[in-house]
Amino acid sequence: MPRFNPITDIPDLTGRVALVTGANAGLGYQTVLQLANHGAKVYLTTRSEAKARDTIARLEEANPALKGSGRLQSLLLDLSLVTKAKAAAEEFLRREERLDILINNAHLPATDFEVTAEGLSTIFATDHVSPFVFTSTLLPLMEATAKLPGADVRIITLSSDMQSTALATTKFDSVEDFRDKCGPDDKANGYSAKFARYAQAKTANILFAKELQRRLDEAGVPILSISLHPGGAATEGFENVLRKMGFGLLWPLASWILMSPLQGVATPLFAATSPEVRRDEEKYKGQYLVPYGKVGKPGPVASRPEMPGQLWELTEKAVKEILESGKV
Repeated sequence: MPRFNPITDIPDLTGRVALVTGANAGLGYQTVLQLANHGAKVYLTTRSEAKARDTIARLEEANPALKGSGRLQSLLLDLSLVTKAKAAAEEFLRREERLDILINNAHLPATDFEVTAEGLSTIFATDHVSPFVFTSTLLPLMEATAKLPGADVRIITLSSDMQSTALATTKFDSVEDFRDKCGPDDKANGYSAKFARYAQAKTANILFAKELQRRLDEAGVPILSISLHPGGAATEGFENVLRKMGFGLLWPLASWILMSPLQGVATPLFAATSPEVRRDEEKYKGQYLVPYGKVGKPGPVASRPEMPGQLWELTEKAVKEILESGKV
């Protein structure tokens, strides 16, 4: 078990409000369970009411004490479109007066190349641009929460060690880069291009968290922004990826080698709740963590000093165009 055990080491979160995206399965589900078990009121996001009901039912079965406690709440969120991500965040603002912990967990894995109705590659929209909008829309509430007595507000963005494989040619100079196929047209749906696009999106997660922290520090806002690689865990999502790649027969072996889901959430929950992170915030804020809660070194692209600011400014430009005209 990691040095941070979510079952025993998460502090009492009574009175705190948390929001976890992509929470109907895998690490998101386990993250919600542990936060709620320790007293937090947790909003779990799903893409449908049916999934929300099913997820809450499974959480209440895992811990019957949660039933009727009010600690489990749902929020519909579709990250494939910027406009829907903003609308979901605005719905949350209508429902809550504080937000202490935001965990950007939802993501789209390596997949075929598609462009959304808003003009972005589906994976880059889902994994970076929409979480950027979702977080930015919620940020004023989190800033207000940070002013409350005893507050400890944190924004956690899950990345992946796949970010280290981002193509050296990765750049964020124009909105065209947000629909980069990462390969020639006739190979856009090959494994190399699929995983290159995923690595690009996961690199963006690190850059976003880093630039967000810089801006918070500049404004004197005591919110912590941290990105991380949770580690390879035996989740439903990982199994689905293996099966789609034609390697389903490897799942029994992979599930034996990989972390359990509980181990997989140790680093995200360490970042989101551990008193150590706040006590030693200069060590952790804006950093990229790896299992279990250690400060890691991002890959070459994510380490370029000019990239966080470039990506932030370009994302703002793309979002502005989408919200004003519906497309970039």
